[in-house]
Formats: sequence, structure tokens, C-alpha cells
Amino acid sequence: MRACHYLCAAALLIAAGSAGPGCASPSGDPSGSGGTGNSTGTGGTGQPTTCGPQTAPAPANGANFPFPQHKLAASCGYPTSCKDDDVMTSWTTYKSKMIVTTGGGTRVQRPENGNDTVSEGIAYGMVFAVYMVDKTTFDGLWAYAKARRNGNGLMNWHYDANGNMAAAGAATDADEDMAFALIMADKQWGGYQSDATAQVNAILSHEVDGSNMLHPDDSGGTSDENPSYFAPAYYRVFQSYTGQSRWSQVIDSVYTVLNKCANGTTGLVPDWCNPSSGAAARSSHYSYDATRTPFRIAQDACWNNESRAVTYLAKVGAFFNGVGPTNIKDGYNLDGSVAGQYVSPAFEGPAGASTMPSGTMYANFMQQIYTRTAVVAKAGTSSAYNYYNGSWALMTLMLMTGNITPF
Repeated sequence: MRACHYLCAAALLIAAGSAGPGCASPSGDPSGSGGTGNSTGTGGTGQPTTCGPQTAPAPANGANFPFPQHKLAASCGYPTSCKDDDVMTSWTTYKSKMIVTTGGGTRVQRPENGNDTVSEGIAYGMVFAVYMVDKTTFDGLWAYAKARRNGNGLMNWHYDANGNMAAAGAATDADEDMAFALIMADKQWGGYQSDATAQVNAILSHEVDGSNMLHPDDSGGTSDENPSYFAPAYYRVFQSYTGQSRWSQVIDSVYTVLNKCANGTTGLVPDWCNPSSGAAARSSHYSYDATRTPFRIAQDACWNNESRAVTYLAKVGAFFNGVGPTNIKDGYNLDGSVAGQYVSPAFEGPAGASTMPSGTMYANFMQQIYTRTAVVAKAGTSSAYNYYNGSWALMTLMLMTGNITPF
């Protein structure tokens, strides 16, 4: 997403529970219990005996894939202890604090940024809703996006709290999350094929160039790449769903650029880099964009056992395991030296995801990341809980419990 994630709420100390300089703790329900409404899944939510792949519930109440699914491959490692209730409670909390029906429709707001909305947030909400079997929320979010599409058929990326456009142009990370969510919705409930196909086609037409390289927006004018937008696991789904063989070449292209941009030892990438030279662009740090990269690559490792993903994440996982689960900060130089100052679930969660392809090698690290993330995501009252941290905390819990995977 084009908007900077260096929001004041990122400068927060989870352990101390205090806000960083100039920041206020988020307001809202102090109990963190969340709201009510159509937010529950149709499957059981008890604690599994073993985290990871299990027998999924049968179709029920109009959903082909009720929550919880636990479908991730056995090739990945999982926390030794996890609860589906962690995911359900975190979704309920997220929904109560971030999803509103003001300012032009159902949307995901950023309370710490004037209650504005970005396409990235709409996409996150759609992904959550389809897996949590919340069709009402899913349809509301998609309606908001559809009403704000540009001439390329993609949502303009930034709107204020009143629903007025604050910035034009699409953001590829949001567009591909929406496309994936629409395909999953079509498999979950049916009736979304036309929208899903149109969304994938628009990405391929306006955000992938003639050399099959993904671009960060639909302007056609930027030469910089954002590695955290690379979602090769999605592209396999797009290809299978639409029959477009070009997506396999997009996969090859993004892995080539990812390896150019990554540090050879730590695997860390900058927020932006030059796809030809691999040199950092705009920022030299692994920061609030780049932190998502391990998560997106872990999806390809855990969903598809992609060898390039496993090889890449071996470096990242080893680096973060060496740092330790309680010492991860919100920014690094690519050589691994610390550039940030504070603790953030948006950094801890994807770091935990990076260790999953290593099986049980980093079991203690993974379990601690899971536990720390669940505490923040469920309560929603920590000073570390904001739109971005809350989104990536919930993403982490869903991945680590096997509840975000292609149907």
C-alpha cells in the first residue's frame, strides 16, 4: 500500500503496555470483548489436540468450508499449543474496532489515522470474512470497493472517513488480496465468479507488465518494486481458477526480484527496491512494508512446498530465531542490525511465519510468537493494538492454526 505505515501507534511497547512518544492508547471497549453481529463461523472453536492439519468440518449453513479448516500442509511446523477460539475472538475484536458502516458503506477504518480507509484494509477484511464465514461483512466490504473502482476496474487506494477519495490509483497488494478473497468466496458460497475473474483480469492487464513482472500499482510508470506485494501462492490460485498460464511466469519473476533484493545472509528485504540491481529504493530498511514479505512467502512454502520459498525463508527464520521472540523490533537494516525501537505484532507475526517451513526446528520461537500475538489480538486493548498491528496479528493466528489456505 502506498500510505506509509510509520504510524504513531507502531511506536509501542507491548511488554510495558505503554504508548510511544506522542501516541495515545486506542480507545474502545476496554474489555476487548468485541461486538456482536454476523461474525461467527459455523464450525467448532475448541482447542485442538494438535495444531496443524486436521479433519475439517463438513459443509453447513450454506458454507462449503466452515471454520475451522486446519488444512495447511504437514510440511510446515505449527505451534505446539493453539486454540481456534483465539482466532474467533480476535476476529470478533477486530470487527468491533475496525469494521464500521459509516462514511459510505461497510469499510475497515484506521482509527489512528483519522478513521480513514485504504484499499489494503478492505482487502484484509474480505480475506478474514471469507474464512470466518461472515458473508454479510464480506459483501459489505466488496460493495464498498466496487463502488470506488477506477477506469482500470481496480479500487482507488485511499478514502477519508466520509467516503471521499483522498488519493487516486490502485495498490497491487490490496488488489491481489481482494482477488484471492473473491475466489475463495466463490468456492465458499458461490456467486462470485464474474467479480473474481474480472478482478484477476484487471490485475494482469494493469499491474503486470509485458515481461510478466508485477508492478506496485496500475500507473505503469514506476520502476521500483515492493517485495511485500509479492504473493506467489496467490498467483497459483489465479492460474488454476482462470486458466491464465502467464501467472506461472509472474511467479518466476517475483522470485527472481525477491532474491536480488534480499540480503544474502539474513534474507531481509527493503520496503522498496530496484528490480534490475536489487538495490534498496526509497528506504534502505526492512520496515513496515517489508515486514509482510516473510508471511506472503510462507504461504507459498506451506501451501505448495515451493522450494524457492523454503530456501528463502530458511535465512529469514534463522535470523529472527537468533534475535529471539521477545527482542524483535520494528525495523532492521538489511544486515540485521537494529533500525527500529519498539515492539510490534506486525513484525513479530510474519517473523513467526518465516519459521514455519523449518518444521519443528524453531518450535519454541514459534510458540512464543503465537502466544504473544494472540494476547494482543484477542483483547484489542493493548497500546500496541491498532489497524495495522491488529490486521497482521489476526493474519498470523489464522496461518499458524491452518485457517487460511486455498479451499
